[in-house]
Amino acid sequence: MLSVLSGLGGERLRIIDERVPLRFGVFGQETTGPGGFSMAVRTIPRVWEITNLLAEVNPKAWFINFTNPSGVVTQAILGYSSLKKVVGICDAPSSIHKVIAQFLNKKEEEVFTDYFGLNHFGWIKGVYVDGEDVLPSILELIKDLPDFERITRFPGEFSALIKMFPNPYLYYYYFKEEATKDLLRAERTRGEIVEEMNAKLFHSLREGSNPLSIYLDYIKEREASFMPGRLKGIALAEGEGYIDVALKVIKGLAKGDAEVAIVNTRNLTAISRLEEDDVVEVPTLFRKDFLRPLSAGKIPAESLAMLKQLKEYERLLIEGVATSSYSTLLHALTLNPWVPSYHIAKKILDAFIEEEQEYFPHPG
Repeated sequence: MLSVLSGLGGERLRIIDERVPLRFGVFGQETTGPGGFSMAVRTIPRVWEITNLLAEVNPKAWFINFTNPSGVVTQAILGYSSLKKVVGICDAPSSIHKVIAQFLNKKEEEVFTDYFGLNHFGWIKGVYVDGEDVLPSILELIKDLPDFERITRFPGEFSALIKMFPNPYLYYYYFKEEATKDLLRAERTRGEIVEEMNAKLFHSLREGSNPLSIYLDYIKEREASFMPGRLKGIALAEGEGYIDVALKVIKGLAKGDAEVAIVNTRNLTAISRLEEDDVVEVPTLFRKDFLRPLSAGKIPAESLAMLKQLKEYERLLIEGVATSSYSTLLHALTLNPWVPSYHIAKKILDAFIEEEQEYFPHPG
């Protein structure tokens, strides 16, 4: 098994990914929207090099992908490399599951979250305890929870409106205008904050005598800076989400333990009316050298429409990278839900080319 975790270009290019869209009034974020688009253009060719080499050396190996944007990168591997045993991991769905279990005062194994979607683009449409769906009760409770909007940014009544619990990244889709205004008002992007924190970390590691304590304090500060607060009595240990998902996947594939984890994998028939080879993020059963995504059942028509648009964007993005086609990348960016028009898409793409010339094809 091999896993990859990388940020090609480091914080310098991440900041460019965030700042370029903002010039044109579009939200800039590391893994989704135009920022995620740019990150994918840089990252996918390097991941193909690794997976093609792995396929030559050990074609039976499983590739566990941590590289962001996880869903797009996993789709690119399965669609354009010879390696087919691939799983993409993100900690967001498992972290939501842990928080819900704590909220219900239940053990994690006593709760099943009926999650479906794509990476950083999914919904929980059911929460089952002892065979009963308790999500309607949860949605009713959070409507009047004072801390809920402060922590998640979603108004409590919004989840009740759509009758689902959204992945936190869906805030950037449902509340594009508010998210963009907040970022424009802020002095620094998330990448700029992390860059400063990393500089402080490396200085402290050079000067300090307890590197583990320094690093744990850094992780705590980094997570606190991302989320404005937490619900009383509910918290996650640092790095817990990724570790938990990775261990479940490895135990299932290597040892044969019957494990279920929410991962990015080939759809097959999990979400009806999406293609079988579309990479989706759903609960998946793992056994020895085997996985099978669980059926999502019926999903709302509005979610399906949103998923179809984003999958078409992803397909065109990956095709544009594979063919080094400016026009295909422009087509993809025009379809991105964050981008309001073709003209804005072209301005953003051309600005990325100017800033990151070695990674992007040029027009003509």
